[in-house]
Amino acid sequence: MLNPEFHDFYNRWRAKANDYQGEDIHTAFDRFFTLFVIYNRLYAEATFDLVRNNQEHLDPRRSFPDGTAAKRYVGKYLGKANLIHSLEEDRPCAEAIQAVMRLLAGPVDGRQFAIVLHKIDGSPQRGEDQRLLQKFSSRSDDVRAEAVLEFLYAVRVNLFHGHKTFHPVQLVVMKPANVLLLRTIDILFERLNRP
Repeated sequence: MLNPEFHDFYNRWRAKANDYQGEDIHTAFDRFFTLFVIYNRLYAEATFDLVRNNQEHLDPRRSFPDGTAAKRYVGKYLGKANLIHSLEEDRPCAEAIQAVMRLLAGPVDGRQFAIVLHKIDGSPQRGEDQRLLQKFSSRSDDVRAEAVLEFLYAVRVNLFHGHKTFHPVQLVVMKPANVLLLRTIDILFERLNRP
C-alpha cells in the first residue's frame, strides 16, 4: 500500500494534468509530460516492489533501468493480460489503440508518422514501427500489452530527447498517447495501493 506522501504526490500531479484540457498541441504535450512524471514514479515503485518480492533484481552498480521498468516491469507487475483487458474494455482506450494502429500502418491524412525513432539521429525506423504494429495486432494478450507500453515509452523518448517542436499534426499521436497513459497510470496506481 502506498504511503500518504505518495498519495499527495499522485493527487497533486493528477490535478495538474487535469488542468490541461485544451485541444491544442501545446496542451497535449504539457498533459503528456505531466502524466509521465506520475507514470515514472509509479513504475519505479512497481519495480521496487518486484525487487522486494524477489521477482526482479537490480544491479546496485548500474543506474535505474528506466526503459525496462516502463516497458517490461509494469507488464510483469500488473499482469500483461490484466493490463490489456483493462485497456481494451475501456472504450476510449480501445479507440486510442485503434488510432495508434492506424498511425503505425499509415499514411494518415497523407502523412506517414514515425513512432520509433533512431537513438542517435532521430530518423524514422519504419521496420520498428512495423514490428510495433504487428505486436498491436497480435492475438496474444501479453504481446498487445507490450505494444501499448512500448508505444508510450517511444512517445516519451521522442518528446523528452527529441526536438521540442510543436506541430498541430502531432495531435493525432498525442491524443491516443494521453488516453492510454492516463488509464495505465490509473490501473498501476490502483494496483500499487492494494494492501
